[in-house]
Amino acid sequence: MDTQKLLKNLKTRGFIPAYFESGKEAAAYVCSLIADGESVGSGGSVTITSLGILQTLVERGNKVYSHSTVPESERSVVYQKAGSADWYITSANAVTEGGELVNIDGAANRVSALCFGVKKIIYIIGKNKIAPTLEAAIYRAKNVATPLNAKRLNKKTPCAVTGRCHDCNSPDCICNVTTITHHPTKYQTEVHVVIAGEDLGY
Repeated sequence: MDTQKLLKNLKTRGFIPAYFESGKEAAAYVCSLIADGESVGSGGSVTITSLGILQTLVERGNKVYSHSTVPESERSVVYQKAGSADWYITSANAVTEGGELVNIDGAANRVSALCFGVKKIIYIIGKNKIAPTLEAAIYRAKNVATPLNAKRLNKKTPCAVTGRCHDCNSPDCICNVTTITHHPTKYQTEVHVVIAGEDLGY
């Protein structure tokens, strides 16, 4: 992995890249970007949860909207609020060495916020999610990240059992929308991509 090449390519594409050796350093940097009083949206990211970022922001007094913290009956409301927050914090299922971000969603609450709705976005991505090509990134998202997430969420899908994608049509499928972010959109004002030099999340 050529980290400097990745950071250069991210910058060329219009992202604001940063690199830290540890997830802990990356998390501290992320929290430093968000001002007191600003609201924050987030999806159900294992990376973000493991770093304790949302908890830190809540304790600091920021309003945080995350569907993983509320009952299922309240999630649709939280999805909407998260998608119109001042910031959206997430990870990615994969990032290419060329600087493209790949995500697969079930409900599409996360990818919709990342594509349009939130002007300032922060991705935190562990080195395990860096792929050499776009094809490899999509393969990783479908055959590494999704099966692990399906199993974590107790979904009744073939991948949750076998650990690999079957291109299924299961009612529990969480591969309903795939996005490739080549550049920030014109609507977005800041899109930070923070790379950590350790494995984080799925």
